[in-house]
Amino acid sequence: MNIKVMKFGGSSLKNQEAKDCAYQHIQQALRDGNKVVVVVSAMGRYFDPYATDTLLSLGSDKLSLEERARLLSIGEQLSTLHICAQLLDRNISATSLSFQESGIITDDNYEYGKVKELDATTIQAKLQLYDVVVVGGFIGISQRHKVTTLGRGGSDYSAILFASMLKQKEVYIYSDVDGVYNKDPNIYSDAICYQQLTYDEMLSLHSKVLHDRCVVFGKEKQIVIYLKNTFRDTIGTKICR
Repeated sequence: MNIKVMKFGGSSLKNQEAKDCAYQHIQQALRDGNKVVVVVSAMGRYFDPYATDTLLSLGSDKLSLEERARLLSIGEQLSTLHICAQLLDRNISATSLSFQESGIITDDNYEYGKVKELDATTIQAKLQLYDVVVVGGFIGISQRHKVTTLGRGGSDYSAILFASMLKQKEVYIYSDVDGVYNKDPNIYSDAICYQQLTYDEMLSLHSKVLHDRCVVFGKEKQIVIYLKNTFRDTIGTKICR
């Protein structure tokens, strides 16, 4: 079975127009003969109603770390079900996984869970039955069956964990930028987008485009990371050894 792991960030899911662009990439992957694992972030950005920071603003410093993790996980859980529903409405054979089924097992650090085990049993079974499996990024489950999170930006890390879990050597990360630039393209008109970087070069840039844990794990497992723009057909940035 050919499997393509595709992660879509909050900006790629912020409204229906954005989601329709994401669906085009998913449908192309299906036409190319792949099964697809779609890793989703919470939809939108602060002040969007389901974004992570919006959910955080609904809480209190008096919440326990375990309660805070449950609150923050709502965005990805909702996004998973909503995206799956819209794919089904497009007559795509899709299903979603709950965080309990995802197979990302962590320690008891609720804010920055350390991965202890990857269990592909459920996701592999679902891929036998469906063309697309939608999973929430950012979320793990502790060995005591409590919700944990993988740190801000952790959906990138989730995507490469799923790629490793399924023994894939590539992962595709979609966002609202073309890739990694040598300087901020919103400020500098002469900013250049790198077509390829090594893992170490990417880490040295301290770029906000990609979570460092994703790059470190990619280097460890030799998984190639492609950074692509959801909304434009550009080359993007390839991160490899």
